[in-house]
Amino acid sequence: MNVSRSIALAASAGAATAYLSFSPMAWWFVPYITIAVLCALVYGAANVRRAALFGFAFALAFFVVGVGWVRISLNEFGGMPIAMAWFAAIVFCSYLALFPMIACAVSAWAKPKGPLFFSFVFASAWTFTEYLRAHLFTGFEWLSIGASQAPSTLFSGIIPLFGGFGASFFVALVCGFAGVIIRSANHTSSVQRSSPLRLALVVAALLALPLGSKLLDFTDQRGATTRVSLLQGNIAQSLKWDPERFQSTLVTYEKLVREAKGELIILPETAIPTLLHRVPPEYIERLKQIAKDKRANLLVGVPIEDKGKFFNAAISLGVEPEQSYRKVHLVPFGEFMPLQGLLGWFYRNLQIPMSSFASGSSDQPLMKLNGQSLGISICYEDAFARDVHRTMPDATLLVNISNDAWFGKSAAAEQHLQLAQLRALEFARPMVRANNTGITAVIDAKGRVTQRIDSWQTSILETTVQGAKGYTPYMVWGDLPMLLVCLAGLGVGAARRWSAGKRTSAS
Repeated sequence: MNVSRSIALAASAGAATAYLSFSPMAWWFVPYITIAVLCALVYGAANVRRAALFGFAFALAFFVVGVGWVRISLNEFGGMPIAMAWFAAIVFCSYLALFPMIACAVSAWAKPKGPLFFSFVFASAWTFTEYLRAHLFTGFEWLSIGASQAPSTLFSGIIPLFGGFGASFFVALVCGFAGVIIRSANHTSSVQRSSPLRLALVVAALLALPLGSKLLDFTDQRGATTRVSLLQGNIAQSLKWDPERFQSTLVTYEKLVREAKGELIILPETAIPTLLHRVPPEYIERLKQIAKDKRANLLVGVPIEDKGKFFNAAISLGVEPEQSYRKVHLVPFGEFMPLQGLLGWFYRNLQIPMSSFASGSSDQPLMKLNGQSLGISICYEDAFARDVHRTMPDATLLVNISNDAWFGKSAAAEQHLQLAQLRALEFARPMVRANNTGITAVIDAKGRVTQRIDSWQTSILETTVQGAKGYTPYMVWGDLPMLLVCLAGLGVGAARRWSAGKRTSAS
């Protein structure tokens, strides 16, 4: 196959991975095919540069299809011209594509031979670069391959053990092994000389851990029971920050609060779309009184000001002492503007309301309401394992309040829900999510959605949740084991390259 066809094949595989593997399609088996195709191309690449090119083609198509919806918030709600919004989205996706490109380049550079060696090096490089993507420049963990294995897939048992990155490693390991076999199918190779028994043992070893883990319950699910009402106000993003719509928004949520039947009533992120001290005091008093009359507590998303700083926050109102949580992990270009000197031209074409937030402290005490210790995340904090891990092991119930209206009628809301399912599965905790325009949902400790309100509906989701206590292995050791495994794989690859270089020099 010539180079141009190989690039087209890699790009097609990347696009198919993004479109089919994640919600709403959620065909979890697709990455085992598409990434295996990429591995076959990388394994057979003539040089490192060509392997990097295959990796970049795969990844650019993957991210453009998977997260190209970022242009919606820039154009439709940020006022940026459509051409510039698409340009910014492509630049962003190109940056993200560098990480898989590096993984493919490293795998080819190490010159690993045979399915076991190649799959170990490839899985280590792929997972390590995913980890870097999730952390550099505040990180972007969205569309990690491991998320495609949540919630209840054949191999999702790996997730409570080693987290989302562990699942990514497992997928990449299987794909690397399969890729070498695909590439070697028509050539005399070590794969063909390997005994069927040896290959069967390798496959059995790969499958035993995740399948065995699925049979285990790592935490005690017999905690306190709480009746919860999740409110979905369905305030269109184009109207949310309109001053003329403000009073209507307050009326909508007051009406929903009055109708709610739960003892813990949860409103979405920035349900009240102005700073708390600017809200009419009589409105706050009415909400408090409604909650007290119900012998309930409200959890309200509302921005607050403290000592001249602004925070994206959640506050409680009701029968228990008032408490608050301030968002820690802010969205760059949405909640704060990095590199303003360098990117002034960009910001002049972008008008995002409430885009000057400060980060809350990373060691805030958990909110305790209705017998639950709440592990609260706001917006895309639940897309990051480390942000939810902060609340462990004390949190008995995970709570996410969000507003996915920023991304219109794209796949973003479904993808976000799948990431929340991944978090519930990693920590074996139930999660409730209140989302402005949807998807509002209840997720059990196995990561399964048990109830939901679809997008673009004004409604209340009434449910009863039972808190959980205890530890999953991932909660105990976090990402450290996978990082050590990845570093070992990269070290093995480097040693192989160094050894090959010495033999070449000697000859």
